[in-house]
Amino acid sequence: MIVTGGHSYQGYSVGILMFDNKRFPMPPGDVGNATSYPFPVLFRQIDGLEDNPYPPLTGPDGKYTPEVQSCIDAAVQLERDGVRAIAMCCGFFSLIQPVLARHVNVPVMTSPLMMLPTIQQMIRPDRSVLVVTAAARFLANDFFTAVGADLQNRITLVGLDDSEVFNAMCMGGTAITCDLDVLRADILAAVAEGRRRDPDVGAVLLECTSLPPFACDVRQATGLPVFDFIACVEWLHRAVVPKHYTGYI
Repeated sequence: MIVTGGHSYQGYSVGILMFDNKRFPMPPGDVGNATSYPFPVLFRQIDGLEDNPYPPLTGPDGKYTPEVQSCIDAAVQLERDGVRAIAMCCGFFSLIQPVLARHVNVPVMTSPLMMLPTIQQMIRPDRSVLVVTAAARFLANDFFTAVGADLQNRITLVGLDDSEVFNAMCMGGTAITCDLDVLRADILAAVAEGRRRDPDVGAVLLECTSLPPFACDVRQATGLPVFDFIACVEWLHRAVVPKHYTGYI
């Protein structure tokens, strides 16, 4: 058997692009925890990027903003390093999904929001999807339309805007400790509020990539199907590393 090298290190399928200079806790299930994945991944920080690109994506000269260009450069470098697919570390990166997909030759999945059109087809047409985000005040429709969804179409949005423990470490916070029990309670309270506002919720999507550790809690509390980004990255991995089936008939 002949094998081929060409890279300084190998054995990973998906590259995960991370913010620079983030030090908050990332328990198993968080996009930034290596044990969240049942396969090796390659983490790469985007130098100097501490927040998502926001509109506009280009400047007066028509060139991409420095934030967008940093993401493009990091994705291109990950592809050169041999990854077979690329994922991002925050659902708000949906805004640049079309941009990154144009600049690399491997599949790119920037956000859990990309699952919305599929989830909506999976559930009854009179049911909606409850999207749980880090900050509902910032998640405008632009982030949905970039990936083929529409905030006004069968979507109910709730956020952790008022969660003290979450905002202490994210959304500008710098805390490096977190009480997971308090955060869990805040997440479940947000989900309960969303279902109170919309009794027709048929599925839950955890938009924030720090929320998959609590997917089981949400499922237990609601009985609804719960979709999160780690499951999405596993699906991405299976596309570029198909399972070799063995067995018997």
